Formats: sequence, structure tokens, C-alpha cells
Amino acid sequence: MKTLLCLFALVAVSVAFVARPLEDSALNCLMCEVGVRAAENPADREAHTVEDKFDAECKKEFGAIPFIEKDCEKYGNSKLDPIINELEGGTAPEDVCEKLKECPKKN
Repeated sequence: MKTLLCLFALVAVSVAFVARPLEDSALNCLMCEVGVRAAENPADREAHTVEDKFDAECKKEFGAIPFIEKDCEKYGNSKLDPIINELEGGTAPEDVCEKLKECPKKN
């Protein structure tokens, strides 16, 4: 029985590591969309304002996911500046995440 339990745990861990990139990709796309919404209004584009808005929205949207606070913080620290730069450069909000390769191309 212990062997079966250990085997099951090993398979579960292996699947988690293999499936993680797909989950990361989908989650990054969704987080990017939250980031665009947080930075979409030109009056709110100061970095501190956008970060606060993003953190609140990210935690609200994904609060059911365990440990999401760290993922929201990490994403915000590394990706909000490129999102703001794209918006300030004239990229349409609906095209920002695709251009930053956070979301797949739309057909």
C-alpha cells in the first residue's frame, strides 16, 4: 500500500511540473489583461497607482488560487512597465498582451 501511495505521489508531482507551463501561460495572459485594465486610463498611469490597482484587481480576480499574492506581486513587478509603455506608445489595449507575447494571437 505504501508503494502504491508513493507511486501515486510521484506521478502527481511529475504531472504538476509538466502541466505548469501551460497553466503559467494561461495565467500570464489573464494577469496581463488585468494589468492592461489597471493601466488603461491615461490619468492613472503613474507607476504606484497602476501597481496598487493591479494588486487589488489581481487578488480579487484570482483570490481563490492558493498563494496567488506572490504571483500577482511578481507579475506586477516585472510586467507592468512594459504594459504601460505599450499603452503610452499607442498600442490598442486589446492588442497589448498579444504584442508582449503574454497571450496567444487571436484569429
